[in-house]
Amino acid sequence: MWRRRTAYPLLLWLALAAIIAGAWIRFGSSDLTTVLTIVSTLVALLPVMKVGPLSWLAPGRQSTQQQIDDAVQVLVVEVRNQWDEEARRRQLQEARQMPVRWQVVDRPNDRLRFPPAGQLPRLIDEFVGQPRPLVVIGEPGSGKTGLCVILTLDLLREASGRLPVPLQIASWDPDENLDDWLVRRLLEDYPFLGNEARFGATACREIVTQRLVLPILDGLDEMPAELRPVALRALDDDWSADRPFVLTCRTEEFQAANAQNLLVGVLVVRLRPLEPQAAATFLLDAAADTRLEEWEPVLADLVEHSSDELAQTLTNPLMLALARTVYEAEEVSPRELLDRRRFPRQRDVEEYLLDRFIPSAFRTRPHRGVPSPTRVSRRWDPVVAQRALAFLAAHLQSLGTHDLAWWQLSSAVPRAVHQAVRVTVGPLSCGLLGWVIFGLFGRPHLGVTFGLLVGFFAVLSLGRLRARRPRRFVPRLLRRAELAPAFLVRDLGFGIIGALVGGLIVGLLFSVGYGVLIGLFYGLVFGLVRRFTEPTEPKEPASPSNVLRSDRSTVLYGTALGGAAGALVGGFLGGVVGAEQYGLIFQLSPLLEGLLGASVGLLLGAAGLGLMVYTTSAWSQLVVARLWLAYRGWIPLRLMAFLQDAHKLGVLRQVGPLYQFRHALLQERLAQPEPTSRGAPEAQTAIHG
Repeated sequence: MWRRRTAYPLLLWLALAAIIAGAWIRFGSSDLTTVLTIVSTLVALLPVMKVGPLSWLAPGRQSTQQQIDDAVQVLVVEVRNQWDEEARRRQLQEARQMPVRWQVVDRPNDRLRFPPAGQLPRLIDEFVGQPRPLVVIGEPGSGKTGLCVILTLDLLREASGRLPVPLQIASWDPDENLDDWLVRRLLEDYPFLGNEARFGATACREIVTQRLVLPILDGLDEMPAELRPVALRALDDDWSADRPFVLTCRTEEFQAANAQNLLVGVLVVRLRPLEPQAAATFLLDAAADTRLEEWEPVLADLVEHSSDELAQTLTNPLMLALARTVYEAEEVSPRELLDRRRFPRQRDVEEYLLDRFIPSAFRTRPHRGVPSPTRVSRRWDPVVAQRALAFLAAHLQSLGTHDLAWWQLSSAVPRAVHQAVRVTVGPLSCGLLGWVIFGLFGRPHLGVTFGLLVGFFAVLSLGRLRARRPRRFVPRLLRRAELAPAFLVRDLGFGIIGALVGGLIVGLLFSVGYGVLIGLFYGLVFGLVRRFTEPTEPKEPASPSNVLRSDRSTVLYGTALGGAAGALVGGFLGGVVGAEQYGLIFQLSPLLEGLLGASVGLLLGAAGLGLMVYTTSAWSQLVVARLWLAYRGWIPLRLMAFLQDAHKLGVLRQVGPLYQFRHALLQERLAQPEPTSRGAPEAQTAIHG
């Protein structure tokens, strides 16, 4: 939604323009000098009414301390709501029931008086009572990410002086200062912090500078190996002395990255496996009464043979949770885990549980009762779900990332497909528009030829202006940094296309003078629309679904503004200039000519600008990717609904506008080519072929 201080003046200006155009149509005038005078007057009113380019250069207002405090309060509520819901969907209340153990590995000094070992609740209580730089290491699946979420919620519940915010440190670029990265990530995940009208221009920066945020950084091991030491050095230089933070990493990867003791004076604790008896008790408490008999021999073996492969597997918190999920949903007996010939190694047990997890999770039926965070939209075929998730896992592995961004799925589609769609849809749409517009003047063949040429060259030009990320349409002030050539070229590209196409159409149908005038007007409108399509000021934290809605809204806003501009131009040319003298095939009164011109202009402007905004949007790339990948059988056609349900079922987790697999082990396993169980070779062919 537009900010009122920007929307009201803009609507007032459009109303004024419409009134002048209506009066002109009613009383008549065709003097070009009069035309230029009125247009100049309207343009001169833009900066006064704070909607034009001159108003963009106004400097942002420095945030007051009250605005900063208000921003923190809003952020507290949003972070709590976001991670409360995420904890329920990940069923992290179970993590509190699991007696996960830990021990101190590196104690920087004795004055901290930190206990040497304990269970997870003690670690959380100690940190909440006295936040400090803390590194948590452990084996894959030991519960590091779950600890981050639980710690976040407990810190929020205690209302400590610092606001915990979970972030993926793998998104950090070593060329970026850590404070700058933290500001950027806060604005990306919680874009409402950029609301200058409410919080001022510097609220997010001040929140970071005043050390009001406690970063909880998950997944150092997900960074490239060569960047991990760089990240540790940056943390030591920038944060460890005066800013509490939490960093998680796999044990082996952290020891390799910190071999030179780059991170100094930081408490390091290692998460340990559960005691076999504790794991057995957890499974016993979670098992249904009807299945207790099936579990008894498994649990007895787990306790009596604590060094065997089965015990080594089920004392891992992730594998313990997977075993509970698999044997709750499956008809098969857990006694199969005792088959030493079938599962001779710990790895065999782990891979089996990972393989069975997806079919087990997707056997859940839609709930028709009370809404809940885990209610799914429909029942998905487990085979289809397994194949789709295997494809997505292979896609992420090929990109070298754990972040599933819907706007990046287009990279899984052959470039030739994208080019074929653009080259087909663009010229044909423009050719049809040309046939309609020029047909009114008795020159349909010229219109088709002109439209096909315009569509072809527009496709070539717009291919360089495609959005890399989703956008949001919000009129706003221009930041000084956006006067850089890269930003200006992007906006000028839209403006030039609008000016050339609009000017050529009017020049061919009317006169060169009117063509130049209308071309400049269309160039201004097209450039403004591109200027206003930036991700800013959502009313809620970023999520995959609301980011997609914002991108769709951008297309609709662009279409509406294009239609409004076209209606003004068409009404002016038809009702004021008079189209009959230029070959209009109908003989109409000035009023009807104006209405016809406004209608045709509405169609042309809406279709022209709408197509431009759509073809350069992330939404359009998703549409092509979704249709193509569904046609090949790799993903469901209702992809976003599928991803949302996978998230609700605990297969995926949500981090801001991104999805990730529940655990990196699950992604790695799904990405492995296994024709009989996962269909990953097809996915690999799609990505690499």
